[in-house]
Amino acid sequence: MLTNRREVLKISFSAFFADLGYQAAVASFPIILVFYFHAPIFVYGIAESLNYGGGSLMSLLGGYLADKYGRKKIGVIGNSLIVILSFTGLAANYIQAIILFMLGWWFRNFRTPARRAMVSEVTQENERSEAYGILHALDIGGAALAILYLTIALYLGIKATVVVLLTAIPLVISTILLAMVKAGGKGKPKLMVRKGWILVISTMFFAFSQYSFGFPIITTAEFTHKLYLATITYGVFLVSSALFGYIFGKLRLSEYKALAFLGYLLASLASLGFAFLSPLGLIGIYPLSFLMGIAVASTETFEPTIISKLSKGEVGTSMGALSLGRSIGLLIGNTAMGFLYQISFSYAYAFASIMSFIAFMIVLTSLRE
Repeated sequence: MLTNRREVLKISFSAFFADLGYQAAVASFPIILVFYFHAPIFVYGIAESLNYGGGSLMSLLGGYLADKYGRKKIGVIGNSLIVILSFTGLAANYIQAIILFMLGWWFRNFRTPARRAMVSEVTQENERSEAYGILHALDIGGAALAILYLTIALYLGIKATVVVLLTAIPLVISTILLAMVKAGGKGKPKLMVRKGWILVISTMFFAFSQYSFGFPIITTAEFTHKLYLATITYGVFLVSSALFGYIFGKLRLSEYKALAFLGYLLASLASLGFAFLSPLGLIGIYPLSFLMGIAVASTETFEPTIISKLSKGEVGTSMGALSLGRSIGLLIGNTAMGFLYQISFSYAYAFASIMSFIAFMIVLTSLRE
């Protein structure tokens, strides 16, 4: 039982409402770029790389400032500015759409290390995996509901641009909840121990494979010719991720082994499945999306748990380093995925599978040491 359950739930429900908003925008982004503005798929890959590339620096900056000026203060500032991506719905062309979404996403990255550090601050060390599991479950639960209302809207003929504008409402609620949390510690940023940096490197390689889920959305749309069926692909992924995030937080698993086998290795197998089974349509794509959800639930639960325990100093800077590794990987990975996808979807997913397997091997090596 969490000793400070109320504060953990405030942070987690703030995450719920944030994802209830911006995840609808995330799923709409490839639809707006590729199917509304007819941008080439490699442009979508570059756009996602810009999102995560700039976001990597914002993550590191946000983590550092969280320790220097207070985690709550930086978390609330970043969270309040995510709403910029809601104005993607007003874009007149794909350049404007890319810029508006990118700015909002950067502030999402800026906020994330501070929010993770707030969870660490209001919990005991032995409660961390449960707390991060609850955070991930509610976070992704909100995202799943976002995909549900987006899918219904698309089925009813409502344009994705209209839905994106309405995402501003839950984003404002999210910021209000985060501002109510009784936390906000700060201190002198310090470096992690060696094993912490090994984890940052492994999560960077995993991020090469944790492509934007816009790619499976595009794949589903290409093989089914139905946009609402494409967004359900993301919904399957999110429901699986939310469910298993909660389960992993409750189970007493070896954190390193769970991260290696249930996270990185499973993601490698799922990506390989996308390379070969996507032509089967929904019977191939939906189960693979479910497996990828399990893999991401593992990484989102166990990566921050391990980092919080390995940090010699303040947690905010360490969480920023973790987000930096993830974002650098996503920058390179999404660019590679975009260009490889332009040649063949199977090449793109095969690349992702190989990169995730490298992350698996890095963690296994760390375990042996």
